[in-house]
Amino acid sequence: MPMTSPSLPGLSIRSGQGDYQVDFPADLTQLLAQLESFTKVVVLVDENVAKIYGSQLSPLLERSPWMSIPATEDEKTLRGVQRVLDFLQQNNATKQTVVIALGGGVIQDIATFSAHLYYRGLRWVYVPTTLLGMCDSCIGAKCGINLNNFKNQLGVFHSPHWVLICLPFLETLSDTEIVSGYGEILKLLLTGSTEQFALLREFVDAGGLRNPQLSRLIYESLKVKKEIIEEDEYELNLRRILNYGHTFGHALEAITHHGIPHGKAVAWGMDLVNYIAVERGILDRAEYDSIHAFIQKHFAHRLTRPVSAVELIEGSRRDKKVVDGKVNLILLRTAGELKITPTTYDAQLQDEVERYLAEKHVLSWP
Repeated sequence: MPMTSPSLPGLSIRSGQGDYQVDFPADLTQLLAQLESFTKVVVLVDENVAKIYGSQLSPLLERSPWMSIPATEDEKTLRGVQRVLDFLQQNNATKQTVVIALGGGVIQDIATFSAHLYYRGLRWVYVPTTLLGMCDSCIGAKCGINLNNFKNQLGVFHSPHWVLICLPFLETLSDTEIVSGYGEILKLLLTGSTEQFALLREFVDAGGLRNPQLSRLIYESLKVKKEIIEEDEYELNLRRILNYGHTFGHALEAITHHGIPHGKAVAWGMDLVNYIAVERGILDRAEYDSIHAFIQKHFAHRLTRPVSAVELIEGSRRDKKVVDGKVNLILLRTAGELKITPTTYDAQLQDEVERYLAEKHVLSWP
């Protein structure tokens, strides 16, 4: 399905570090024309994007120093950041240099972290090339890189100077990458309202995951996140609800050595905490069943081995949301209403996770 950005107005994001704009160039020609406004740039590009779109991006790459980066969790580390900092130094980057990052979340995190450190902060422009990057991570300023085997333990807040979302990049994404992006769309639209979740189900039921209304779903997701981050940019209170599904999702990613795509792990993490919410009388069972059916249909995943409640709980102890020995689980009351719930690591929690796993919800294994 050819993708364009028809009639999508820009979004202006308020930030304490400087407001920025999200725009939707219709195609790569328009994208490149918009990037011509910067005279001194360096480019960081996902190596797969460079292979697929190298010739189309040549007007940008031929006039600028550029670095190809593998989009792997191993690269999203201090070693990967060091390589980018060396590249900036070797190419005489100054405070006037603009970093242009083309890629998904891994490239975004590396670029954000590096731009924040170099000369105490360079302007950077983000061109997300994955659905996950377009619908969620492109706004909000937050980045994280991995430390040892633990995900996103180092991070900064560094707002982009501009975000340019060019939907044609989605045409070459694998089905796995599309599904992963939908994990964050699901999270944001459930965070938004009952009506927005209903819209998601309607569009996907009618046209599949690559449905003609995907641009609308991206836009609705960004509107939900915009409202939250403008109220709480630095995750002191309200923004913590955007971690819905992430505590156990990140634990699952670590246990499987990133063998499950991020968005699928988040969707599974949402299903698990929704189950806990039902068990604790917070979420109505009928609503859980409705959401679970959607997750089961679109995010089911087969692992190479089973995971245990003990592994998941121990993995979650490394989460940034753990305070005073309690984990702040984000539990759904109903679509559009989430509850930040300090939860003790006790026999009740372990029993709930064990019972969930015993039913083999969403995950399966040989």
